[in-house]
Amino acid sequence: MIQNSLIVNQPFIETVPLTQVEESGYTYLHCKYTTSPKYVSDWWINIWKTSYLINRITRESVSLVDAINIPLAPEKYYLKHFGDSLSFVLVFPQLPEHWHSFDFIERCNGEIGLSAYNILRNSTGVYHVTIK
Repeated sequence: MIQNSLIVNQPFIETVPLTQVEESGYTYLHCKYTTSPKYVSDWWINIWKTSYLINRITRESVSLVDAINIPLAPEKYYLKHFGDSLSFVLVFPQLPEHWHSFDFIERCNGEIGLSAYNILRNSTGVYHVTIK
């Protein structure tokens, strides 16, 4: 008799132990993007080097250091169907201590691309956001 077994997909991204994150001096933004119903086809995603974390009060910013599991513009990652998603990690410098909340903003040729707003600072430097 053959038993049905559940196959669990492995995550795209290997998480970093918190002790390494705290010592590394970086901020990790774990992101998930899902295709939008406002587009009929040709779903794709990338990240521009002109992506920032911006302090909501002082307007200070830190720039993108690295992107994991997402191509840098102009390269593109294509998603095939509505509802498909991509998980990726964006790496920024460690946030200054006086930051209490911040926004993630991607600037694409002067316009806002991907974004996530009002992210509350935590003590780990690791954040999970849904990108819209």
